Amino acid sequence: MIALLFFPFYYVYEIAAGALRIARDILTPHPKLNPVFLRVPLDITSPRQRLLLANLISMTPGTVSVDEIRDDILIVHSLYGGADPEGEIRQIKSRFESFVAKLPL
Repeated sequence: MIALLFFPFYYVYEIAAGALRIARDILTPHPKLNPVFLRVPLDITSPRQRLLLANLISMTPGTVSVDEIRDDILIVHSLYGGADPEGEIRQIKSRFESFVAKLPL
C-alpha cells in the first residue's frame, strides 16, 4: 500500500517529463519523433484494472491507448517507441501495469 501513496507523485513526474520531452521536440529544428503502434501484452485480468491502465497511458504525454484485443493485448500509440518497441513495452509494463496490478480493483 505504500506504493499507492507514492504513485501520484511518480505519475506527476512522468507527466511533467513527457510534456517537457514533447515541448523540446516541438521547439527544435530536428525532432526525435519515432511514432509506432505497440501491442502491449497484459498480465492483468480485471476490466477495471485494464481501464485504469489504458487511462494512465493515455494521460501521459506521448502515448495514447487505442484499442484492446481479446482482453490481453492493449494497442498503444507511442511518439517515441519506434526506435526500441520492445523497450517501450517493457517500460509501460514496469511503470504502469505493475502498479495497477497491485490495486484491489
